[in-house]
Amino acid sequence: MTDPLNNELDKLNESDSLLAKEAISLLDKYRKLEDRYTALFKLNQLSHDCADLSMFYGQVHQSIASVMRAENFYIALYDQTLSTLEFVYDVDEKDDYPLGKSPLEAFEGSMTCYVIETAKPLLATPEIVTELETNNSIKRIGSDSTDWLGVPLLNDGVVIGVMAVQSYSEALRYQVDDLELMEFTAQHIVTAMTRLHDHERLQNAVNSRTRELMKQIREREKSELLQESLFKISELTNDATLHIDEFYSMVHNIVGQLINAQNFYITKYEQHSKTLTFVYYLDQNSTNAAVDSQPRVLGNGFTEYIIRTGETQLLNYPKMYALYQQGETKEPQIETKSWLGVPLIHSGVVLGAMVLQSYNLATTFTEQDAELLKFVSQHVASAIQRRDILEVERQSHILLEQQVKLRTVALEDEIKQRKQAEEKLQHTASHDILTGLPNRTLFINLLNHAIACHKRKADLKFAVLFLDLDRFKVVNDSLGHHAGDLLLQEIAKELKVLVRDKDTVARLGGDEFVILIEDLESNHEAYDIAQRITDFLATPFTIENQSIFIGTSIGVLFNNERYDSADIMLRDADTAMYHAKDKGKGRYEVFDSSMQKKVQHALELEADIRDGIANSEFSPYFQPIVDLKTETVVGFEALARWQSNKRGFVYPDDFIPLAEETNLVMAIDFLILEKSCLQLKQWEAICGRNDLYVSCNLYGNHFFSATLPADIEEIIQRVGIKPSQLRVELTERALLENSDLVLENMNTLKVLGVKILLDDFGTGYSSLSYLHRFPIDVLKIDRSFINNAHEHDNHQAIIKTIIDLATNLNMGTVGEGIENLADAELLTAMACRYGQGYYYAKPMAAADSEKYLLK
Repeated sequence: MTDPLNNELDKLNESDSLLAKEAISLLDKYRKLEDRYTALFKLNQLSHDCADLSMFYGQVHQSIASVMRAENFYIALYDQTLSTLEFVYDVDEKDDYPLGKSPLEAFEGSMTCYVIETAKPLLATPEIVTELETNNSIKRIGSDSTDWLGVPLLNDGVVIGVMAVQSYSEALRYQVDDLELMEFTAQHIVTAMTRLHDHERLQNAVNSRTRELMKQIREREKSELLQESLFKISELTNDATLHIDEFYSMVHNIVGQLINAQNFYITKYEQHSKTLTFVYYLDQNSTNAAVDSQPRVLGNGFTEYIIRTGETQLLNYPKMYALYQQGETKEPQIETKSWLGVPLIHSGVVLGAMVLQSYNLATTFTEQDAELLKFVSQHVASAIQRRDILEVERQSHILLEQQVKLRTVALEDEIKQRKQAEEKLQHTASHDILTGLPNRTLFINLLNHAIACHKRKADLKFAVLFLDLDRFKVVNDSLGHHAGDLLLQEIAKELKVLVRDKDTVARLGGDEFVILIEDLESNHEAYDIAQRITDFLATPFTIENQSIFIGTSIGVLFNNERYDSADIMLRDADTAMYHAKDKGKGRYEVFDSSMQKKVQHALELEADIRDGIANSEFSPYFQPIVDLKTETVVGFEALARWQSNKRGFVYPDDFIPLAEETNLVMAIDFLILEKSCLQLKQWEAICGRNDLYVSCNLYGNHFFSATLPADIEEIIQRVGIKPSQLRVELTERALLENSDLVLENMNTLKVLGVKILLDDFGTGYSSLSYLHRFPIDVLKIDRSFINNAHEHDNHQAIIKTIIDLATNLNMGTVGEGIENLADAELLTAMACRYGQGYYYAKPMAAADSEKYLLK
């Protein structure tokens, strides 16, 4: 009995031992799963909480190390387009990895490259390494490891990097479950990296726009200060009661607001006596200003150097000493640290100089200061010239009165002086200040004289050339008005060379010139001159070391017995010039009757538009605005259409530009707004929809009218709709002009209950600067960003930025121009709630819109 009993007891003990081992094994697996769950939970939390990629990689390492041995760990990012590899994080007891991006070929044969090429994880034990080396799949790079474990980082099936751990000790060997953990972890890492990359791109875009905006603000403030300063100088010039010495002192004060002008003087240069006169002088190092500012004969000083060269000089002591060594000037003072001088030039004649100097290294003038002072100097020179003329006239009157009283012998000389002063004034009144050419007034007189001569003698032939520079605005916008003025002066000088001595070149203003060509033997003489000018202005100009291509369009007009006034001839020459622009610019066109017909057509169209307004021929077409998630119609945008009693249906592009040019569009807008409100009221009754709204476009000039809110309120009350059912759309232009009145009108409409939409958002250049100022409810994303946005990553980034910006400012968004399902789905995914476009419906007449609603 004992043996069987013992056998049973042994079996029970053996069974209990197996159960205990299984329990311990299950407990170990549970703990391991629990540790891995904790690590993965931390990784998932990191993907939402971490805002910095560099910190994120280190925390990933810590999370992995908490569930497996990972003393040696790295993450390398792979750029398939550039074929580069970048170790963004690495901790290794033996090897150091290169900083920054490196060519992938530098790591050819490494296990990292092998994982990238195969897009599969790799557990490289010594046996597997030997096998891969035998197959020439890898080669040994860096220190030999016991085990190497690497997994690919995959984004939509594309390898974007590798995450790896390695062991240099036999005590630490990696297993298949370590590989599975790393592979599963990699999915979470890629998700987090993608989110952080997107966040960084958005942040960079916002930061870039912010920097651009701040730069615009600083430039605008600087421009406003400069304009204010020039305006003050102009005011001083026209103040005849202001003494000349006080005038110079106030000029100094104005310049000092723009540049450090502690040491400042103005000199006038008398050409006849070769003398420099210091009309204003202030110097901190001068012990006797009266002696130091005495007039002097032109010598070899630095002021004389400016007058001789006629150029701005920005110098420090080494440059001044170099000029002295070259024999150009006298030896400079050792205490002079920075010296800036500009010539005062009027009509090509050097009148004197304006100089700033510094004896302190902390005050050093810059190229920007030189450019600014040079720009100011032109106005100061003109002001001094006008003051001189006024002073000469005043002196002449005083002297004349004295001479009449004292002696009649000198009367003739006095009259002569007065006549000279009057001639100067007359020349100034009849000539352009910038170029010295005859101005419009003088040219009109000359042209009327030519017309009168032709009336008396019919065989006298003459022509008018009307020039407009094709790219002058680009020069002003890119290089500044100073460069534009230099260009106009250069062109004026060359035009006088290109024409004959007996012809007259005049400047009408801006970038417009006219030429009177008299005593023509044949029309070809005028054509030759026009072609010479066209060819010359097609060549580049060099302004301040910058090559500029300008070009010109010329209208040519020959005299005819039908012309009785210069104004009519200039009008037709101007028409021919615009015809040349329409044909591609950089050419000349001769005026003919067909051009006049084009002008006449515009006049007739304007008259028909006025009749159309009077007869209420303009009606709204409605394009649905839908909720992108449900595709439910929430409202309509009303668009103006014209069914003319005389012309039939007229397309918007054929009448809106002229309506805007003549301001008739404002009356059309109110017609469309009132008819849209009436239609909305009818739909409430027919379709049972009292939740719809209508959105009407208003031309920018509406918001410059103080009566706009009252006019809109009157229509709402008369029709009987709720103010919340009406929305008005305006473009950025209205916000950039007369902003105080615009803001007042928008606030009044807001109080009334009318919502305000900003149309075509993102196409202007000042969008962010006014969003916080104006009470805008909705941003309409311009169709140029939405059209096929699913194919353009940059468009998607812009759309997402606009939507996020609107969300942060508590504004809604409407996507315009949706033409396919892909773009509609993309906008929905980006949290844009509303949209419109041909994908849903084209603009429709009221009856078709009603059917659309009922369907």
